[in-house]
Amino acid sequence: MSTANTSLCALILFTLTACGGGDGGETTQANVSNNTSNETNTETSTTDTNTDASTNTTTNEQAEDTATYQLTFTRTWEADNFATNFPANSHFSPLVGLTHNADGFIFKSDLPASAGMISMAETGSKSQLKDEISAIQNAGNSNYLIDESGVPNSAKSISFTFEASQQFPLLSVVSMVAPSPDWFIGLQGVPLFTDNQWLDSRTIQLKVYDAGSDSGPRFGSANQATSPAEPVMLLTSDPADSDFAAGVHRESGAYIGMIEIKRMQ
Repeated sequence: MSTANTSLCALILFTLTACGGGDGGETTQANVSNNTSNETNTETSTTDTNTDASTNTTTNEQAEDTATYQLTFTRTWEADNFATNFPANSHFSPLVGLTHNADGFIFKSDLPASAGMISMAETGSKSQLKDEISAIQNAGNSNYLIDESGVPNSAKSISFTFEASQQFPLLSVVSMVAPSPDWFIGLQGVPLFTDNQWLDSRTIQLKVYDAGSDSGPRFGSANQATSPAEPVMLLTSDPADSDFAAGVHRESGAYIGMIEIKRMQ
């Protein structure tokens, strides 16, 4: 081989080595589908305010537009685990809520409560909050109202079904802790459909919120309107008044109840 040909081969070999052409490797670009995801960043109860015991999801190639769920609310609030000033007529008011989009929240931690939320938290009444939910629906941010019974002193749980859709994939529901000045339990924007998947089941341990409208320190305190009203926050009280700190039992960490959500097949 001539000197010129030898130089040319060396140049070609150097060029192939520098460009990665000699190791047999192959770089490919992954195909990414354009499935629509309605995953919404929520402030919920379910992240810093409530604790998940379990979460399961099902992946479908083509997820159905709607899903029906069963919700079971179970009370664990009893005199033997929340003994301080435990009320004789303890109960939870009728549940009210909705499935909605990112603009359909009925309450958020660290923000002032609406008039309807205050009415629910102070008296257990649903009427004003239902009017607010109706306005949310008229604005195109919800399509399903949850309007169910509560858990009386003599019962341990209630169950009911509700519907969600890909357009309205978030669940919010509330109930008054009764009797109390303005304390309640609630879910705020629990996502039921994310990444083209419907949630199969989820168990959420519930913490107690203070609606910020009444300064009464104990379950049976007389009305003491808070002026100006304070933002919604997890309940923390004096140890002599109740057992709650950051929404749970200050010593044992016990929760007042739990909600189980299960998709109906």
